[in-house]
Formats: sequence, structure tokens, C-alpha cells
Amino acid sequence: MQAPERSHRLSILTRQEIDDLYGVPRFTDEERQAYFELDEAESRAVHSRTIPIAVHLTPQLGYFRAKRQFFDYDLETVQEDLHYVVRRHFPHVDPAAISLPSRPTRRALRDTILDLSGYRLCDNAAREDLEHRAQRIAMRSTQPVYLLREMLQYLNQQRIVAPAYAILQDMTGRVVTSERQRITALLDEALTPDIAQRIDALLQADESAYRITFLKREPQDFSWRELREEVARRQSFASLHEFARSFIELAGISAESGRYYASLVRYYTVYKLRRMPARVARLYLLCFAFHRFRQINDNLIEAFIHLVHQYEKWARAAAQEAMLKAQSDAGSRLQAAGKVLGLFVDETIADSTPFSKVRKQAFALLEREQFEPVSGYLRNVAFDRAGFEWAHYATLSAKIKRNLRHLFCELEFSGRIEDAPLLEAIAFLQDLLRNGRSLRQVKPATFPVALIPKNLQRYLYTSEPGRKKRLDVRCAEHAQQLGGASPLPNLMVVKS
Repeated sequence: MQAPERSHRLSILTRQEIDDLYGVPRFTDEERQAYFELDEAESRAVHSRTIPIAVHLTPQLGYFRAKRQFFDYDLETVQEDLHYVVRRHFPHVDPAAISLPSRPTRRALRDTILDLSGYRLCDNAAREDLEHRAQRIAMRSTQPVYLLREMLQYLNQQRIVAPAYAILQDMTGRVVTSERQRITALLDEALTPDIAQRIDALLQADESAYRITFLKREPQDFSWRELREEVARRQSFASLHEFARSFIELAGISAESGRYYASLVRYYTVYKLRRMPARVARLYLLCFAFHRFRQINDNLIEAFIHLVHQYEKWARAAAQEAMLKAQSDAGSRLQAAGKVLGLFVDETIADSTPFSKVRKQAFALLEREQFEPVSGYLRNVAFDRAGFEWAHYATLSAKIKRNLRHLFCELEFSGRIEDAPLLEAIAFLQDLLRNGRSLRQVKPATFPVALIPKNLQRYLYTSEPGRKKRLDVRCAEHAQQLGGASPLPNLMVVKS
């Protein structure tokens, strides 16, 4: 992110991160034992100096091992380190007698450390090479912190001492600006007047707020109102998303850079976006439209799947409750069923008695509508759970229409080859609903039914005496939105 306006430099690292890179190391006793030990070459270099210079060369070697940097310090800052060095390597020297070396001496010590470590300073040629490399890296990402860390890593690989943080800040700023200028120049060429107007409109205000403020808003839940607003936001971004997708590919904007440019729309206020150069603001807004569209799409997909699963869960729970109730009712009526069976061996009933009279007696003992469930219970017939589930979907019809239809119409679907019947049915229903046509206006015979498995056909067709079975278009819609036998089997909702 950019720094406040009083500074022309990018604010890339926090103060703590800067200190971790460029601050004088603060060692523990264990770390001093590790960093202030000398190998043979280092020991020769140290002991070839006078005692005061040798005492300062030793901690500088340790500091360079730790951070690959050179430090100008005062005696108070490094007092504990100097005392340790004296005790470890110069036990007969009084630490109080050690003074700071002069500037020319410090430069000489620096050169000694560079020779011992095989490093070199970052001179003008190295900086120019580093900036060219950073320019290439910016094609992958213009995140300043990413560029900075890549540059530091490259310097370490090349055994070059990193220059001052301000130099790297300026270099990063130039690289980011150069890459942004490259992209905005391409955007100027690619923009049509219509797309430019659509982008600029994002920063315009209506009677209540700026459009971009509404488009940034996230849904709070999966309620109908929240999802309707999310669908409206998706539709607002649709045309910009199509243009953005082709432009991002044309300009070679990486996914990381695109996300970074998009994040700046959330970072800056509308006031600051409106004060930016138009080409820069348009780039940020276009990337925001691209990524926000995809995020919205993901939100709608998640909501659609959640609602489908919720309705399935409700239907299963209703079927389970109905099954338990049916079993309980049937069991409680076994005594009455026994009395009905007793009619067949009742000697007081003459063989010539009309069956209608016997049936009337039976219905007096056991209600007519209870015969089938009690009979099934006695014969251990499996409970028709699927039938109760589809019956419950009928009671949910209004909820499904209200909450799923607008999502179903907005999303795009794709799948594998074996999903062709389901995809055909989805395309048929989406075309119907998107054109505002009622299901009752379409002949049931025209509905694609290849996706309906045989074991579910009896629940999706209605039969009338003397007439052929007809598809129940209401159930057919639920079947297509619920994916046939189970929600979205082997189906992928397109996210872009």
C-alpha cells in the first residue's frame, strides 16, 4: 500500500520488520557464543590488528553473519557484546579502554569482512541489474512487499550486501510505477467509450451513496433479501468482468498483481480514487470488478448449495418423522386389526352375508385410511421414504421458487460428459425462467426427462383414470434444481 501523502515513498515494511533487517542485532548469551566464534581465517584477520581494532572487528563479523549488513553503533548500544568479545578473545584487555574506530578504519574493517565472506557491496552496476530484474518480477506481482523480498533474496544469492532500505523503497516505487504505466497504456488502447463509462460510473453517487460502496458490500447471510442484492451486484459487474478477463490476459497481469490492484479499491476512499489520474483509477476499478465478480459468484454458489442441502435435510427429516409416526400409528392399531381378522372366523356371520356388510363392520373397527399402513406393517413392507420426501418438496414449493429460482437463473453450470442429461434439463429450465415463461405454459411432454431415474419416476408423474401419465412440471423443476436423485451429482458450478 502507498504511504500517506506527506511521503513519496511506498510504506512497505513495518518498523519492526525494518529493524529486523537493518537494526543492530540483539544477541542472547547463546547467540553470542555462536556468532562471535572465529574460524581460522577470521582469527588471523582479527589478531593481525591492534587490540582496539580487533575488538571491534570481532562483533562486526558476528553481526554480518547474522544480517549481512554493516552497522555504525555507539559503545553503549553494543556494550554487552563488546564485554563478551573481550572476555572470550582478549581476556587481558580492559573493556573500558576500548574506543570507537575512526570512519576510515571502519571502512577498512568492512572491506576485510567482505573479503572473508565473499560478499560485495551493491554498487551502481549491481543496483541497475537489480532494478531490471525487479521489473521482470513485477510482471508476476506488483505487491511491494513481494518485490522487496524477491530483491533481497536475489541479493543474498548473488552475495551482495543489500543497500539502505530507502534505496530499495525508491527502487520498488519506480518498478511498481513503471509496471502500472505499462498496463494503463495498454488499458487506454483497449478501452471502449462504453466500458470507460461503466468503470467511471462506479465512482458516481446516487441519492444515498456511491455505487462502489454498494458493490463492496458483503452479504450477511443467505436470506432472500441479501442474496437478491448479491445477484444485483453480480449483474452490475457482468459486462466489466467479461472485458476485464480478456484485458488481463492481453496485458499479462498476473493473478497476484490483479488481486493487489483490486485490493487498492478497498484500501482507498472514494475521494482518493476520484482524485487519482483517471487511467490509474480505471485500472484499479477494473481489477476490482474482475475479482469482485468471481467472489460474488462463489458466494452465490455457496448459497445455492447450502439451500439445496437444507431443503434435502428438511425433506429427509420430514420423511423420518412420517415413518416413525406411521409405524407408531400402525402398531397402536394392531388390536383393531386383530378384531378385523376375527370377522373371518366369526361363526355368527353367515356365509351368505354380503361382503359389503362385512367391510362396513371392518371399517367400524379400523378406519379405512389405516388399512394400508397397518397391512404394510403386518407384512413388514418397507416404508416409502422417498415418497414422503417428494411429498414434502411439494410443501416447500413456494420456498424453493422464492429462494432457488433467482440463483438458479443467474449461475452457469458445467459437468462431465455423463452429466449431459442433467445439463440439458438445466439449460431448458434456465431458458424458460430467464425468458419469464411460466412452467404451466409449457407442455409437459417437452420437458427433458432423461435425468429422472426410473426409481423416482412414480413420484414425478401424475396419473388420472383413463389418461396417460403426465409429468408434474412443479416436481420436475425441483428435480432439476436439486440435481435429480441428489443435489448436483458430479456437477460443477462454473465460478467465472
